[in-house]
Amino acid sequence: MSTLYDRLEPEILRGLDNNKNTYKAGTRAVIQALRGNNSWLNLTVGQVHSLIMFSDVPYAKVTDQMFKFGENIIKDED
Repeated sequence: MSTLYDRLEPEILRGLDNNKNTYKAGTRAVIQALRGNNSWLNLTVGQVHSLIMFSDVPYAKVTDQMFKFGENIIKDED
């Protein structure tokens, strides 16, 4: 079973990579949380918030489904 980090959508991964140097501690914490979990439901609200923030998702694109279930953040498993 792959981790959440392995299933990130490409644009989310790019956003995290772009912020690694500027926000080292924040991006590192998010990446560790993603690598340590296989289910979106195991993430805390704070971890989800940080992921959305550090991946540069435009505020207008944030939906309740994105926040609750990782829609458009995590690829569905095959």
